[in-house]
Amino acid sequence: MNRLILAVIFVLPSTLLGQTFTYAPINVPGAVATEARGINNYGEVVGFYKNTPCTDSDLVVPNCPNTKGFKLVNGSYIKLMVPGSRRTVIMGVNDYGDLVGFYTKSSNGTTHGFIWYHQNVVKTIDFPGVANATIPFGINKAGIVVGGFWSTGSAGTGPPGGGWVWINGTFYHMNPNNGAGPCCESVTGVSNNGVLSGVVFQSDFFQAWMKEATDEDFFTYPTVTQCCDTTGTGVNNNIDMIGFGGGIGLSGQVGTGWFTKHIELNEVESSEDTPSFISVAFPKSGSTYPFGLNDKRWVAGTYSDSAGVLHGFIAKPNF
Repeated sequence: MNRLILAVIFVLPSTLLGQTFTYAPINVPGAVATEARGINNYGEVVGFYKNTPCTDSDLVVPNCPNTKGFKLVNGSYIKLMVPGSRRTVIMGVNDYGDLVGFYTKSSNGTTHGFIWYHQNVVKTIDFPGVANATIPFGINKAGIVVGGFWSTGSAGTGPPGGGWVWINGTFYHMNPNNGAGPCCESVTGVSNNGVLSGVVFQSDFFQAWMKEATDEDFFTYPTVTQCCDTTGTGVNNNIDMIGFGGGIGLSGQVGTGWFTKHIELNEVESSEDTPSFISVAFPKSGSTYPFGLNDKRWVAGTYSDSAGVLHGFIAKPNF
């Protein structure tokens, strides 16, 4: 069955339910900023941090040169740098502890995607013939990696130029769209059972999307400052999804995090149900950006405090 939503636009803040998560901050010791990006089913969290102040021009793919990776396991922070790199950005982790992200070489300043296997072997992956950097966002237990093409230079991060899926050493383009003049796609998440999540710019808005086999859903989400920009950032085996409203860039937009439960659960072949959104908002934060989701519905992400400083967080559901 191939069901296609042209655009389900949610226009009422009442689609948000009350706070139903318990939150805990994540801060790498000695860092001036910490961002959590991925979480696996064992509760291991990965991300990156900065030792000196630097503001990225885009939130989804950072472009600051002083970024270093970390892994949080059983309360202990492990700092990680790809050998020979001057910048290491960790974006995702699977249940084996394999990591994905991107790094910049110290020798020539070029940026490359990587898989850092739990056996401590680092594999560089670059989509052939693409000028923009190959940016991995997630890896599942089968070793399938997903991501997009992004510019990451000192001038700033550009919008994604296309999405991809990497399977057993081979790249495949993955650009779902609803036929409304799409551009700027990226795949941002992959579950262990192969469900994909992502973002696409079309019909004047960023839209989140989910793809389960041949079924594709597209939807947008309301914010105070922008009607319908939505970024989908993660999906799990239950087809729960996470993301945020406000587009992919910083540009003064307030990030409003959301979670939606099993968006396919009540659907039948002839209809699509409108999912209900649960707010993901770190207490007293300026903005909240969920990025990682596991099958326990634990969420890892990033929030800004009253001074605009970024911190990581983990949120556990009370439902």
